[in-house]
Amino acid sequence: MVWSPFIGLIRSILALGSVLTLLFTSSDSLFRPVLGVGSYPLCRGVESWGLFCVFPREQLGLAKFVAIIILLLVISGLLPQLTGILHWWVAFSVASGISIPDGGDQITSNLVLLLIPVCVTDPRLNHWTRAATGTLLLPSRAGIAAVSLAAMKVQISILYFYSMTGKMFQTEWAEGSALYYIGSGFFGPSGTLKDAFALLSENPLISIGMTWGALLIELLLAVTLLTPTRYRLVWFSLGCSLHIGIALFLGIWTFKIAMFAALAVLTVPMASTVYISGLTLRRFDFKNSFNPSPRYSNDV
Repeated sequence: MVWSPFIGLIRSILALGSVLTLLFTSSDSLFRPVLGVGSYPLCRGVESWGLFCVFPREQLGLAKFVAIIILLLVISGLLPQLTGILHWWVAFSVASGISIPDGGDQITSNLVLLLIPVCVTDPRLNHWTRAATGTLLLPSRAGIAAVSLAAMKVQISILYFYSMTGKMFQTEWAEGSALYYIGSGFFGPSGTLKDAFALLSENPLISIGMTWGALLIELLLAVTLLTPTRYRLVWFSLGCSLHIGIALFLGIWTFKIAMFAALAVLTVPMASTVYISGLTLRRFDFKNSFNPSPRYSNDV
């Protein structure tokens, strides 16, 4: 049974990243014209289904407000059967409707889409409560939710695999100098962080270690589902360290938020007590949540 407050936590983290993007970015910045493409939202093809295409261009501020309200409803946990679909609509609209989406927006849209079967089959009225055992928990519904969650895990594994292999064939990553160029280039950090990053990346051994270390972490995350569950907490910690570093030195904070949710889905086994017994802040055991319940052998 996957309907637990842990799923609610994942949904809320994904919604939080989108809320921050919409709250702290002006409409002029979100929907600025792109040279050679046009003014956003483009509203062509499937993109015309987006929330920002439903409203007239002069009312994009109102569209943002509606999107934020929907995302706050997602975080509240009310009616996941309805808000699960609305959440994807907003996530898709952000990923396809703003002029410069980052990887976090696209990942959020994909993960929220895969969460729809989990939400639609959810017997609860609020995702912060535990699902009561009984006639509502039909095996077919539980099976649909479990398959969808497993698909999310595979999707995240593939994401890390392609991220790692894509870098391996770039000269800067293969020779270990990629982070040096990132730190000294336009997209690197600024101010004190730039000085600190330069101090590290200008040392050849440290630069090579950080560059190849990032590739190694992505490789470990790509094969997480093939590794014993006792290592999952280590992989989760390494992944968090990687994305915190990306956020600090590249400033992609909403990407980090989306990847925290993805890491939790990937590394916490489906047989974990956070799915079976639920999640309560008062007695949540973070370390043991990565270990499967002794009643179950599934460690995906």
